[in-house]
Formats: sequence, structure tokens, C-alpha cells
Amino acid sequence: MRIDKNSSCSKKIGFGKGAILAEIVMVLFIIAMFTMMVMVSLSGALSRDSFANRANELVTIFQRAATSAAETGKRYEVIIDFVQNTYTLREITTGLVAVEEILDEEIIQTGEFNERFQVYYVLFDDGEWTNQAPALFRVGKSGWQYGGKVVVIDDNGKEYSIIVNRLSRIIELREGDVEIVPSKTSDEMGF
Repeated sequence: MRIDKNSSCSKKIGFGKGAILAEIVMVLFIIAMFTMMVMVSLSGALSRDSFANRANELVTIFQRAATSAAETGKRYEVIIDFVQNTYTLREITTGLVAVEEILDEEIIQTGEFNERFQVYYVLFDDGEWTNQAPALFRVGKSGWQYGGKVVVIDDNGKEYSIIVNRLSRIIELREGDVEIVPSKTSDEMGF
């Protein structure tokens, strides 16, 4: 009986080729899974950084300040800082101080403006406006010291207004640079 050595070698070589192909497929599958996880993570990060999410976050900060002041009787301040390109919610515990003198323990929440979410200017309902100095929206148990609007711009240059209504405590985001109605002075409101 004659044994063909070539046939057993060819079976080993064929099995080896199949194993290598399976390993390559597994490696490609693992790479595809990691790529998909990175893409999902990146898309989540980009969506959190979208204009709508950032604008809604700022609206929520204003609403949080008004609600907390009404419920606790404490005073809060939302600061729009054009120099630092930030917005901050703080509880006023040390009195009305300059922005650089705010204590870390007073800060409740902060955020940043960026190329997708830019602050253009702030107009208060008493007619004062700024696009350089920090804009301070203060709220106590009786309501906002001043109402007004924060005009922000998306990455396409489209303007939106965040309206702070001192009489109704309603904060809303509206498309465009909307007109606001002048209100009574803060002394008349009893702040």
C-alpha cells in the first residue's frame, strides 16, 4: 500500500488557510466594532455640542435660577461674560461683587460659548445693552431685577433671542433678534 504524503500536507495547508481566513475575518469584525463605537461616541459628543443643545442649556439655566429663587427665597445670578466667552449660574451669598470676586462655592453651573454657539449682545428691558462687559441677570423671590434678551448666533450666522421676561418669569428661545417691551425699573419691582 502506498501512502500519498502530498495529500495529507495539502489537507494541513488547506486547514491552515481556512484558519487564517477566519482570523482575518475576526480581526476585521473587531476593528469594525471599535470604529462603530467611536463613531457613536463622536456623534453623541457633537450632538451635545450642537447649537440647539447649548441654547436650551442656557434657557434651562435661566429657568433654574428663577425656580430656585421662588422656591428657596435665595438670590441667584446668571452671568454672560463676553471676555471669558462663558455663562455662569451662581447663588448670591457674598453680595453683589465683581465677576472676578465670585467664590467657587457660589457657582452652580457654567458653560462656554464657541463657534457653534456665539453670544452677540445682551439688551436689558430698561434699554441698557452690552456686548463687552459682563451682563448680570439677577433674580430673587420677587422675580428678575431686570428682564431682557440674550442674542446668540448659530454656526450659520442665524440669530436667536433668549427672552427673560421679568414679569412672568418665563424664559423662551425665539428665532431672530426679537423686540422686547421696556419694563418698570427694578426699584418699582421691589428687588
